[in-house]
Amino acid sequence: MSRLRYVRVEGYRSIRSLAVPLGNLTVVTGGNGAGKTNFYRSLALVHAAASGTLAQAIADEGGMRSVLWAGADGAGPADSIALEADLDGLRYALRLGVPGPKDPALALDPMVREESVAARLGDRAPLMMQRKGPNITARAPDGRWQPYPNMLLMAETALARLRDPVRFPELDALQRRFAAWRFHHGFRTDEGSPLRWPQVAICAPMLDGDGRNLAATLATAVHLGDDAARRSIEAAIHAAFPGSVLTFTEAAGRHAVALSMPGFARPFSAHEMSDGTLRYLCLIAALCSHRHPPFIALNEPEASLHDDLIEPLAAMILHASARTQLVVVTHSSKLADILETRGDTTRIALEKHRGATVVAEDREARVRA
Repeated sequence: MSRLRYVRVEGYRSIRSLAVPLGNLTVVTGGNGAGKTNFYRSLALVHAAASGTLAQAIADEGGMRSVLWAGADGAGPADSIALEADLDGLRYALRLGVPGPKDPALALDPMVREESVAARLGDRAPLMMQRKGPNITARAPDGRWQPYPNMLLMAETALARLRDPVRFPELDALQRRFAAWRFHHGFRTDEGSPLRWPQVAICAPMLDGDGRNLAATLATAVHLGDDAARRSIEAAIHAAFPGSVLTFTEAAGRHAVALSMPGFARPFSAHEMSDGTLRYLCLIAALCSHRHPPFIALNEPEASLHDDLIEPLAAMILHASARTQLVVVTHSSKLADILETRGDTTRIALEKHRGATVVAEDREARVRA
């Protein structure tokens, strides 16, 4: 299983400069306002860069000027965002800036200033791809550089646009792995949420980021998946709601999910479930799906869950970490403690120091020095 080894972020929101090593299961903790969600979002920007949705992701946050580090520690505001991620020796680096008056970009576009992919070979890290302006050069299997002139708009990434698995297999593998990541930051459970209503009955091997294919994902795992997926779902249901059984109905080409519980004459549909129960089913679908993404990031998965569900949630996360890499951002010390004591877990504590998000132990080392 390939693994994201570390992420480095500079100039993004509360993050002036942050380098975080990642294990197969990484738990990120810290108080309110420490920057946990900003770290989570920085991972999502790497995914967006590979998926070709970077400009939209930045625009959704208000544009480049809204996401730059504001210089609260006296160092002055940043003029760019830098992201670097190492996936088993393939290092992707990206630097984004604000469009100038003469730059070929629209108001909210990020400007890709620098972009590269390097491969770690022993003590060396030769470049495999480098981008300057709209032009890309990439190293072919025979070692020669292949130019791709005038291929890009300034808000586009080379990683998303250069798709040639035959000539550039490393770049293609890197793009596909980053693009396959899944991010889950809460699930809508209001009356109008698509989670509460029947969904189109089609195969869904993985849960969408917002959970809108919940019923299809669970039905695919239960009816079309392997025994391991079914057992994982059954165990997660039983641990949270002893004696309960997940059921499905199908009508007019739509699936509806329901929960049969002891002592009740009929199952409860998703429309009737509590917010916490529905969100717990979403977490089951994310962690026990038929197909496992290479990387899952969960932001505050404990939200709206009763304390009794923290243990079953932790068990699901630990079980899933044997198949996929996970980053769990949490306010729950109980969840973090269980994951740290029962699994091979990397725990990262973030805090604010002079307005900047830092790793707590790094700040303590600087103070002692």
